[in-house]
Parts: sequence; structure tokens; C-alpha cells
Amino acid sequence: RLLARATAGPDEIGARADRAAMQALGLPSRKHARKEIKAGRLLLNGLPVETARVVKPGTEFTLIEGDAPPPALALTLELLYVDEHVAAINKPAGLVVSGNRGDTAQRALPHNLPPSGASDALPFARTAHRLDASTSGILLVARSRRALVGLGHAFEQRLVRKRYRALLGASIEGGGAIEAPVDGRSAHTDWACVLHHRSLVTDHITTIDLWPRSGRTHQLRRHCAEQLRVPILGDRLYGSPLRGMGLFLAAVQVDLPHPVTGEPLRIEAPEPRKFEAFRAREQRRWDRWKGPASGQDGGP
Repeated sequence: RLLARATAGPDEIGARADRAAMQALGLPSRKHARKEIKAGRLLLNGLPVETARVVKPGTEFTLIEGDAPPPALALTLELLYVDEHVAAINKPAGLVVSGNRGDTAQRALPHNLPPSGASDALPFARTAHRLDASTSGILLVARSRRALVGLGHAFEQRLVRKRYRALLGASIEGGGAIEAPVDGRSAHTDWACVLHHRSLVTDHITTIDLWPRSGRTHQLRRHCAEQLRVPILGDRLYGSPLRGMGLFLAAVQVDLPHPVTGEPLRIEAPEPRKFEAFRAREQRRWDRWKGPASGQDGGP
């Protein structure tokens, strides 16, 4: 439950997180602010931080209540990885990560993950980052306070490396890097082709992998639509011709240092079943009507 929210003003910019939060949220003391930060209840831009973090312009402080879990949503989620500090779920497309809605991934966590046995266990697991509702795939979850702070630090320092898979309705070859701003902020995406198929709907289907180096809103969707000039299939917002099948974009691999031990951690998820089902169906239809000589092109 949200207790307070404020945006850093001129007096808070450049100050330590504990002092700035105390001033912005009207907390009784820096000690109180540090206690809330350590407990993972005081967030900066939606993520946990250390007390020594320097506040930048536009920083949003959020103070949440963390003594009792929210009412659980009886939705079974696929667990990809679990230890005492961190977990990863395979979020289905269409499920919102968090917010005031009743059907969110955050609300479903207590149904899937009991409280951790760690000495600093959170009363209930918490999602550690955002993932568009229409995007499926790996969502990292903190089960301890150390993990909550460590994951926030890893995202802040860009130590988390993600690989996404997407389908495009065109023939694209090779790979490369896209450096183009999103909403006036620098954004970088690496990409590479994986497979090529034919389709009666879009003529060609290219399966690509994408590695965002920054985390701008809709970065991958916009880089595909605006820079590669081919929207991701099912992306109605950015001009895909495909309707009714959802967005063909999924987070399939995450590499990061473990937020507590520091050991390298790789988490993988299979691409959604609908990806292969759609490719196979479209290739069969193409072969039936156009002939197998015009079939699959293959790929790297």
C-alpha cells in the first residue's frame, strides 16, 4: 500500500538518498529514512537503493507499507528459478506486473512463493523491475531485503543483461546495433536475426533476438518500428498488421550478478509456444499455396 510519494525538488538534488527522502516526504529524521530504505519500503524511481545514493533531477520517492502482504491472487505462475533471496517467474502476456489492479503479478506472488527462510526475509516476495503487460517472459523477484537492494543496484548500474525474442513481419538479414533516442533520452539496442519463414499474411517472418543496453519505455518496440521500420508482430500501438494474437515479444534470458552472493546468474525461459505455432502454421500455408520451393529460408 502506498503511504507517500514525492518528486525531488531543487533542495534534494545532489543530496544522499536518506537526507533527500526525509526532506521530500517529510519524514521525522534521517535515521527513520535509513530504516525505511534498509527495509526496502522507501524506493527511488520504484527501485530499492542504498542510503548513500545521490539523488538526481526528476527522482521520485515512494514510501510503501510492508508489514503485511496484499491479498493473494490465486494464479499459478511458472517458476524459472528460486533460492532464498531471489526468484524468477515466467510472466504470461497480458498480466500487469504491479499497480492498483487486482490481477497483477505482484498479487500472485504469495500464491506461488512462501516467505523465504533468509535471515532478512521480506514478509512477501516483491517484483524487482517492470515488464510491459503485453510482453511475456522473465520477471525477477526479490525474497530478501538484501536481494531487493542488490537488484535495484544491479538495474541502476546496468549490470543486468536481457535477451528478448521477437517476430517481425518482413525479411531482415544479419544484425547490428541501434542507437536512437526514445522520448529524448539515449537508447541502445543490439539485435540479430535467428530464423526466416514465409507467410501468406506478411510474406516473410523474421525471428530476431534483441539485447537492450538501456531501459526506456517501449524501447524495443519503437526501435523495431522506427529504426528497422518493421513493427513487432501483434504490436497494434506501433503499426503491426497482425491482430488478435497478442504481442510477439518475450524476455527469454537474463544474466546478472546474484544480488547477494555476486556469483554470475543466468536465467532462461523458452520462447512462448505461440511463436513456433504461428511460424509453423504460416509456413504450412505458404507451402500449400505457393509451393515448398518458396519455403523456409533458414537462418543463423
